[in-house]
Amino acid sequence: MKLTVKVSECSCEKCSKMCHAPCCGTPDDMQKLIDAGYGERLMYDDLPGGEYMIKPALKGFEGEGAPWEVASKAGCTFWKDGKCELHESGLKPLQGKLALHGQSEKEIDQVGDFINEAWQDEKKTNKVIKKWKKLNKWPAINDL
Repeated sequence: MKLTVKVSECSCEKCSKMCHAPCCGTPDDMQKLIDAGYGERLMYDDLPGGEYMIKPALKGFEGEGAPWEVASKAGCTFWKDGKCELHESGLKPLQGKLALHGQSEKEIDQVGDFINEAWQDEKKTNKVIKKWKKLNKWPAINDL
């Protein structure tokens, strides 16, 4: 799948409020975050269809499984002073890189579909999830 949505960096009030929920990324995005030392600030979550992913954690859920709530007032672990800490580093997950206050539902769905499709690659997915589980001392790291 090819994306037609362009990368943006906006910190208007509407875009900043998006950070009440963590943005999702591809397995490659999460691998880069782990390699950069942010692995303990990610959380384990499930996708529709029974697959799993790693994504930035909601504050208070770092290194854990995702809660039922998809957003909170405290927001994403990387949300600080109304902006994503990852903006400057180039490590912001794909959904966050492409999120913009004026996006159409079609664009939002396209990004979500692209990310979900990326997590279908079992080899990459298993590798990054196992690495994250080991880093966060999760039991049963060999269950994949």
